[in-house]
Amino acid sequence: MKKAVLLILACAAMLQTVKGQSTLRTIEVEGKSEILIVPDEGVVNITVQKKAMTVAEATKSLNADTKKIIDAFKKSGITYELTANNYYVNVNRIYEKGSSRDSGYVASQNLKVTVKDIEKELPKAVELVNTSGDHTVNVNFSVSKEMEKSYKDQLLEGAIKDAQQKANKIAEVMEVENMKPHKVQYTSEQPIPRSYMMKANVAMFDSAEAREAPSFMPEEQMISDRILVTFVF
Repeated sequence: MKKAVLLILACAAMLQTVKGQSTLRTIEVEGKSEILIVPDEGVVNITVQKKAMTVAEATKSLNADTKKIIDAFKKSGITYELTANNYYVNVNRIYEKGSSRDSGYVASQNLKVTVKDIEKELPKAVELVNTSGDHTVNVNFSVSKEMEKSYKDQLLEGAIKDAQQKANKIAEVMEVENMKPHKVQYTSEQPIPRSYMMKANVAMFDSAEAREAPSFMPEEQMISDRILVTFVF
């Protein structure tokens, strides 16, 4: 008998809960935000490559060229961060008329120079590399980790404010009182792009003395975010 009474009470409590949920009055809105982001770092990618008849000679020559670039940056007064990677030595295999022959070795290494001042110091960095030897150079732009976090915070804050404004307007027009947040659904849908291809205006002349330093203009990019908020009243 006692078990039956307990079961009845439990069922009654469940019914009351379901009834309360079914009568819950809600306003559901989607908050959106958009901002333009601009890269704040310039990245100079340098491939240093040297050929020689022995591994030791190729490596020695590569190290000398790499040191020349590093020393030039140290003396330049440019604020930069330099990292080296992808070091390797391969057989220098030459293909001619359907056949191949080996002619010494090729030593190669990539250097990545990150510069904060795109307008003033990035052109100087590119010119410095161009005058430090015969290297393969390309430039791209990136968003620093600090700015990436700042952009994400701005997007989320904007989406939250947009949701709140929409809910307030609905409540005002419908004369709803005592509205408060009940449920939030949020998944950041667009990652912040960290790397951009270069858009540059480069004037090159036959004379090294007459060559004009490249100018760089990073492109803006629109990014967006959204959040779904349920309010109860």
